Amino acid sequence: MRALVLCACAACADNAVVVAPVIDVPANDSASAFPLDEIVMSAAHQGSQADLVSQTFSSGQQISLPGVPFADDLVIHMTGRVGTSEVAYGRTCPVAVNASGAPTPHLFFSRSVKFADLELIPEARESGHAITDVDGAGLILGGVVPGTAMPTGQIERFDPKSGQLALLAAPPEVTPRIGAVPAALGTGGDTRIAMIGGMVSGVGATFIELVEPDAPSGRRVERIDDAQMARWDLTATALTDGRVIAIGGRDPTGPSSAVDEVSIANGTATVRVLRALLVHPRYGHTATRLGDDVGAAVLVAGGLDAAGVPVKNAELFKPLSEGFSATFTATAMVVPRSGHRAVLMPDGSVLILGGVDATNTPVATIELFTLDAGFVSVGQLPANAGLTEFAATPLPDGRVLLTGGRTITGTVTDTAFIARVDPIDGSVDVVATDHMSVPRANHSATLLCDGTVLVSGGTSDAAPAARYNPPALGRR
Repeated sequence: MRALVLCACAACADNAVVVAPVIDVPANDSASAFPLDEIVMSAAHQGSQADLVSQTFSSGQQISLPGVPFADDLVIHMTGRVGTSEVAYGRTCPVAVNASGAPTPHLFFSRSVKFADLELIPEARESGHAITDVDGAGLILGGVVPGTAMPTGQIERFDPKSGQLALLAAPPEVTPRIGAVPAALGTGGDTRIAMIGGMVSGVGATFIELVEPDAPSGRRVERIDDAQMARWDLTATALTDGRVIAIGGRDPTGPSSAVDEVSIANGTATVRVLRALLVHPRYGHTATRLGDDVGAAVLVAGGLDAAGVPVKNAELFKPLSEGFSATFTATAMVVPRSGHRAVLMPDGSVLILGGVDATNTPVATIELFTLDAGFVSVGQLPANAGLTEFAATPLPDGRVLLTGGRTITGTVTDTAFIARVDPIDGSVDVVATDHMSVPRANHSATLLCDGTVLVSGGTSDAAPAARYNPPALGRR
């Protein structure tokens, strides 16, 4: 990744400073923001639509932003224009500006709705996971070496605040395993990333691992032994109170009906087997928390039963009662499936995408779930979209980015689409966006603290990571 320092920092008043971010730019020219007619740089409190200070610069002018006030939640925005059209955008993650001086935060600046290649090459892996940590960085973990069944244990971390990719931990500190799932465990500064379940040498992992990115090297992964978690192809759903609910999966005897709670207090994690049991034991399913309220229910949908047949009926787990709803009746999926993606939308509905049906045929039918109407068919994914092994990432504006995967013919694709639920009539639109520079399947994607999406893995050989730069809407 190339970086450009536009101006040095200097004090300009007792309660304000000059801030000049380090501008990170794409490695591929197709995503480059330049040339531009003018650039607008501003500072605002995170989440605020009102700028505290703003300045416009013509092409060729030296850029610096004076008069930035002291605050611990500032975001620096930069917009590029050609004529009157805004064609490029970037923002920093939240930064603190105080009397000790101004920071030099990194700001990734590129054309909007473009995939930008980075000059960073993560480890080659398939079926890995990406998750955003408490500091807004992207962790890349799990998966297998491409073309093999050999699990990889390396954990990498991409920090948008520095623009750097670093190896966070590796074996023997991390135990390589297949089929583990990550979830954020805990709240605030006590948050860890928990790796739950999975398979080691053909048997279920009898432990969970807690990843603490800010810990000293060699102490970033803590192992918690617990034989109750010895299953794979399960789900791990983070609740708003910091607990993680692990549901279903399979063990050597077949699909599991088990539900476990993982919690953390004062840095100590514990696993508790709940009395709740799935009515329909399953694996390869999804489990989606229906909102951010304390006690929000978790929708369990799809997956395979003991005969390898997709489970038609969904179930609703209620965290406060630690049981499944006995009054939940809107349970039947339009197309029972496994290996699909489920994404919570801003209106509280759940978008069900892709996967395979009972004949192992990729599913193009899109379903939308609501508590009132249950599962409803709302359209089809495009013919050139990934139906399996794709990634679905919520964007800051409430839409969903669908990247790569395998088409209905099994072809690995470089296409990407944006899915949106119309808040008025509940219809779903799926429109094409920029292509990735390389086809990817079984890759990972996660939203970073600056509102860009980090995409990595899913190729036969190591390939550069990419960042998708969504529109400015929703990224304040």
